This record gives sequence, C-alpha cells and structure tokens, in this order.
Amino acid sequence: MLVIVYGDFNCPLSYLASQRADAVTRAGQAEVEWRAVERDPRLALTGTPSSAGAGRWQRELAVAAALVGPGERVPDAAPAMISNTGAAVAAYAEAVSDGVADELRRSLFAGIWVSQRHLSSPAEVRQLVRALMYPAEGPGSRRGCLGTPGLPSPVHRRAAPGVLPRLSGCTIAPDGGPLTTEGYQRIRQWRRGWLSGADGMLPALSLPDGMLTGVAALAHLADLATKVPAGARVRVTAGR
Repeated sequence: MLVIVYGDFNCPLSYLASQRADAVTRAGQAEVEWRAVERDPRLALTGTPSSAGAGRWQRELAVAAALVGPGERVPDAAPAMISNTGAAVAAYAEAVSDGVADELRRSLFAGIWVSQRHLSSPAEVRQLVRALMYPAEGPGSRRGCLGTPGLPSPVHRRAAPGVLPRLSGCTIAPDGGPLTTEGYQRIRQWRRGWLSGADGMLPALSLPDGMLTGVAALAHLADLATKVPAGARVRVTAGR
C-alpha cells in the first residue's frame, strides 16, 4: 500500500506527521512518500514575526500537544520568526534526486521547531544540505582537507565537476528556487496534488481510496505505525 504525506516545514502538525511517517517506515507497514509543500508562499523572505499570528500558533501547538504520543516530540512555542519555506521545499525536492530526502526533511523540521531557526534564506538552508551531502565527520568528511587547503581532497578527485556544487550544498538557486527542471516539476506536481485533494489543509494523507487531513491524517499514520494492514506488502521507501 502506498500512502503519500503532504506537509509544510512551518506546520507543527506536519512536524508530528513527519515523526509518524518515520515510525511507519521503521515498522515496514506501508510504502510512504513525503511531499513538501508551502502553506503560505506569501510569507516574507525576511521572516514574519510569530507574534503577528500568536492565536493561530497557540491553537496549532495546543492541538499537537494533545495528540503527541510516546517517543514523539512537539514544540512548546513557535519560532520568533516564521520562515518562508520556499527554499526549504526546493532543497527537499532536489534532495529526493540526491537520495538524502528523509535526512533533510528531519533536519529542516528540527531546525525550525527544535532549534527555532529562521530558515527563509537559501544560504541558511544550504548549510543543512551541505551537512548531509559533505559531512564534517565520517566518510567523505571535510576534516581531512582543512589542514592542507591547497590540496584537493579525495572526494573532490572522485566527484565529477558538476557534482561538486551539490556536495557543498548548492542544490538550490540563489533566489531559493530549485536548481534543476526535475526539481521544479516535482514541486509543481506536489502542490497540484495537495491543493486538488486537501483543500489547503495540513498535514494531508493521500490513500488509495481518498485523502485525509489534519487530525484524521495523524490518527491514520499512528494506526499504520502499530498495525499491519491485512495483505499489505512490507516495503517502505520515502521520496519520489
């Protein structure tokens, strides 16, 4: 069975849905595809004070707190500055091609809701991408070339020239848009599918027999994480 989850990195309920999607993945009870969308593309690139919509954030956080389960985490407060998530969505769309979509999804949600970072800037989002694509520790790390900056590192010698910018986090354009036509088309497809079935509600869960949104979507993800649907194929992937 395939389930498609639509979520916005600015949405605390989507943050909870992301954790439950991972639980479904760990349980191996469905095939899960996460699709990132923007709930409000009109948000300022310089950030929007959360105090301007304090009532709305309090309501959403209260709903998330009422639904949180064992081992799950929800924020106590909204970030001081609400991010325009255009660059985050673009980076996630490109991360699907690079095979690090799940890791970047978690990193973006943690950046906004755990670290309370303002992630409207493409430069800020690129830092998260670079940490995944070219880590400072472990295989392919940067640490080995820091002492001799004039010499190319092994990863540079192995990588094709067109790949090097992506390793440094440059998977989105300076204006925050996707770097490739594939990424652009992916974003358009995701948004079209979300708006056509969920009427702008988040998170949204697309199932073979229809769409669930909000609390109902979260409840279904929780059920999938604890029950094996009859006849379901035990195989899970994330990102398309």
